[in-house]
Amino acid sequence: MKGNPEDTYTITLDDDVMVHQIIEKSTKIKTIGIQDPQELLDRLEELQPVGIFIDIQLGSTKTGLDVLPNVRSHWPFCPILVITGTPTEQSISKALNSGADDFVRKPLIPDEVNARLKLRMADAAQKAAKEVVEFGDIVIDSAHRTVEGPSGKRFASPIEINLLATLANTEGSIVEKDALKMRCWGQIKVTDNALHRKLHAVRQLLRDVSTNVVIETKYGVGFALKYNPPLEAAS
Repeated sequence: MKGNPEDTYTITLDDDVMVHQIIEKSTKIKTIGIQDPQELLDRLEELQPVGIFIDIQLGSTKTGLDVLPNVRSHWPFCPILVITGTPTEQSISKALNSGADDFVRKPLIPDEVNARLKLRMADAAQKAAKEVVEFGDIVIDSAHRTVEGPSGKRFASPIEINLLATLANTEGSIVEKDALKMRCWGQIKVTDNALHRKLHAVRQLLRDVSTNVVIETKYGVGFALKYNPPLEAAS
């Protein structure tokens, strides 16, 4: 079932259309049904669900477990529930370690599906509330990947919001280059050029929402987020 991305909805990745319908009826929340895991990966930037159901076994070259890490990285606070017809300790453990929050068994029981989703949505809301950081005259919302200031509001990519939140949480202190890479890319090896390109994008984002918050480069050391209050505010 297709949905309007501006509405409240879940995403269900399952090659069985009946599962999409059962989940929508069980939760009373519209679901965007996707059968191909690659389609889900291709639409990450377009969608903003309140919950995601992913079938572990799919009739595709990719499994639900294959896409879980990318989905979790893109939506760090969105509840992810895996669907499985043959749950084993190994498969459930792998799903949870890959970013899932919970699982539901096939055949699906409507009350269980609804209860597990609502519980995980409540957990996610509590986590997200802790991820709002104010710095100078901007507000960084990591859960919704937004940055808001006197000049407006902008959406950021997952890496951009992580970079900005990491700098903001140090309250103006210098963050070393390698520490920024680790925070935003984990164990993936990233070149200095890739880091600088992302920082350039974050600087542009900041200029769009505020002229008072800037990223300063401390050559040979790292980077720091600074707030320069307007003259009338400083006087």
